[in-house]
Amino acid sequence: MIQEKQLFGVMAMCLYLMSTMIFSFSSYGAEPVRIGVLAFRPKPQTIAQWQSLAVALKQAMPERDFVVEALTYSELEESVAKRSVDFVLTNPGHYVLLAKRYGLSSPLATLIAFDNGKPTKEFGGVIFCRADQPAINTLKDIKGKTIALVNTESLGGYQMQAYELTQVGILLPQDAKLIITEMPHDNVIESVLTGRADVGFVRSGVLEGMFAEGKVNPKQIKIINLQNLPNFSAKVSTRLYPEWPFVAMPHVDENIARHVAVALFKLEENTVAMRAIGVHGFAIPADYTPVSSILRELRLPPFEAAPAFTLHDV
Repeated sequence: MIQEKQLFGVMAMCLYLMSTMIFSFSSYGAEPVRIGVLAFRPKPQTIAQWQSLAVALKQAMPERDFVVEALTYSELEESVAKRSVDFVLTNPGHYVLLAKRYGLSSPLATLIAFDNGKPTKEFGGVIFCRADQPAINTLKDIKGKTIALVNTESLGGYQMQAYELTQVGILLPQDAKLIITEMPHDNVIESVLTGRADVGFVRSGVLEGMFAEGKVNPKQIKIINLQNLPNFSAKVSTRLYPEWPFVAMPHVDENIARHVAVALFKLEENTVAMRAIGVHGFAIPADYTPVSSILRELRLPPFEAAPAFTLHDV
C-alpha cells in the first residue's frame, strides 16, 4: 500500500515536471509579449521610461521576451482591435472605452505613481492659462474661450476637467471652442504659451515634469480652480481618480497573465527598475466605477447613446 502511494507520488511529480518543461520549451521561440502603453509624453520618452518594465518582466519570466510599444489613442485602439498587443497600460477612461468595445478583462493591477516622492494610486486633471491672462481666474471665466486638449478620450486631459465645468453650468463642447492637439500633453502647453489657445487641459504631473526639465517657466503658468488636497502635492484643478490600469487582452493565456500579475506586484522590490521607470510599482486593481460615472454623466463614449426609456418606466 505504501509502495503504491509512493509510486503514485512519483508519477504525479513526473507529470508536473513534464508539463512545466513543455510549457518552458514551447515558450522559447514564441512571439514576444507586447505591452501597449499610451504615450501621454513624447514617444521616445515613453519608450525610455517603460523599457525597464520589459527588462524586469524578462528577469521574472526568462522564458519569455517582452516588448514595450508607445502608442497614441488611435494607435492603441487599433492595436487592441487587431489584437496585436497582449497587455495594455492606459488611462482609466480609455480603458473603460476599450473594455466596452473589445471585451477587455478586468485590470490585473493598478499603477502606483509618485507624487513629490510619495506613492499614490490617484491622479487628477489640471486647468491652466498663461499667467498674463487677467480675465481668466475661475471656472466660469472659461465659457466662450478656446481650450487646448490632447483628445476627448483623455481622462486627465479632458474628461475630469469637463466634469468639473458641468458643476458650474459650462457644457463642453458647446460652451467653448476646442482645439485637439493630439499626444503628447506637451502640445497643449505649447498651444497655450504661444497664444493659440486661451486655456489648456493636462493631467497632473505634466507641468511639474516640464518645469523640472526646464522646458517651461513656472511663472508663465496660472492654475485655474487650484485644489488644496491633503496628501497630494501636484497642482490639480479637479478631484482625484484611480491611476492607470494594467490589463490583459482576452487572447492572452491565463498562465502568462497570472505570472505577469505576480511579477507586477513584486516590482517594487526591484528598486533599480522602479527608479528607471519613475513609479513605485503596482497594486491590486482599484475601483474604476467613478470613471464610468464621469463618462455616463458627460455622455462620452462608450455611453454616448441616451439610455432606453419605455412606457413601462413611466
